Amino acid sequence: APASLRVIAASDVPSVRDVQPPTCTSMLRRAASRGFDASTLPRAAAQATLLQASRGFAAAASEPKDLSAAWASLAAYDSKAAGAFLNGEAAKAKAELGAAGYALAREYVVDHGKSLNFDGTVEVDSFDAANLWLREADGRAILAFRGSDTQKNLANVRSTETCSMYGHRLQAAVAEGEFAPLVALMSAGDFSGCRVLAVTGHSLGGGCASMLAVLMNDKSDPLGFGETVDELY
Repeated sequence: APASLRVIAASDVPSVRDVQPPTCTSMLRRAASRGFDASTLPRAAAQATLLQASRGFAAAASEPKDLSAAWASLAAYDSKAAGAFLNGEAAKAKAELGAAGYALAREYVVDHGKSLNFDGTVEVDSFDAANLWLREADGRAILAFRGSDTQKNLANVRSTETCSMYGHRLQAAVAEGEFAPLVALMSAGDFSGCRVLAVTGHSLGGGCASMLAVLMNDKSDPLGFGETVDELY
């Protein structure tokens, strides 16, 4: 990725096809490279010390101290398919974003018909979504893609087929079935007023965010937005 794009993550940069949360192993590997030895500590103490160390690494890397991108990722789980618990957490996340000065500027929604919900027990309406949050005080924007909330989403994520799109080799089911329909709803004008653009997402949403960051920062501008992504979470 270009030097202008800041990738904010607690572990190695996630790939488009394998966006995973940081693991203790990867964090310990990074900690060891900085001279931290957890082998002599009891497990609970090692975990506590590792957590403190990981926070220190984030601060040392000048990473943003607010959690707005994380809130935006969680706020995207406001679909019926996500279930009551996640819906409640999404509502709390939206309140946190509002308290931080963000307002919902754009909603992008694609109807994929019926599918079983995430745990495969109930048939639900399947919608992919992305939300653009804007803080007018400083022009900072966060585009958050929704993660998997149906069996149809999971099937696409697990597919191993690849395809050529936008001049890149991408995971086919996600690129064609999830990413492209959402991006087709976006336009250059949506981002023209953003002084800083961060993109984020959890699970499937993280994969879509990674794709968008790569494509918007591609010098050939395959999406035709004429803008670049500043931060990827």
